[in-house]
Amino acid sequence: MLAMFCMTAQAQEGFAVNDAFSRYGAQKGFKLVSLRDGKLKGYDLKVYKSLTFRKNAEEIAAMVKKDRAKAQKIKEVVADGVVTTGYYTLLERQKGTNCYLLFRRDAYGCGVLIYIEGVLSAEDIMRLTKK
Repeated sequence: MLAMFCMTAQAQEGFAVNDAFSRYGAQKGFKLVSLRDGKLKGYDLKVYKSLTFRKNAEEIAAMVKKDRAKAQKIKEVVADGVVTTGYYTLLERQKGTNCYLLFRRDAYGCGVLIYIEGVLSAEDIMRLTKK
C-alpha cells in the first residue's frame, strides 16, 4: 500500500489528477491499476495509472480541467456542454518521454481517468486505448 502511494506521488507530481489517484485509489467504489516500467499491449510504458470510478465524477473532472490548462494538445468530446471524453498531451517529463491524460465519463457519473508516461506518440495512445 505504501509503495503504491509513493509511486502515485512520483508519477503525476505537478498535476492536479495526482490528487484523484491518491485520494480515491484505495476507496470503495473506485479501482486503481498501476504499472511502472512495464509493457501494455506491446508498448513500453514508464507509468500507466488508471482510476475507474462510479462516483465523484464532478470532482475528478475539475482536477482534469486544471491539468487541461497545461496541455499542449487537446481532443475532447462535449455533450450538452459537458466534457465526456478528453485526450490531453501534457508537457514532456524528460526528453523523449511523453505524458498523456485521458478522461471519460458517462451520464451516470461513471468513468475512467488514465495517466500514461512513455515513449509513445499520440497515435500510439489512440491504438493503446481502443477497445
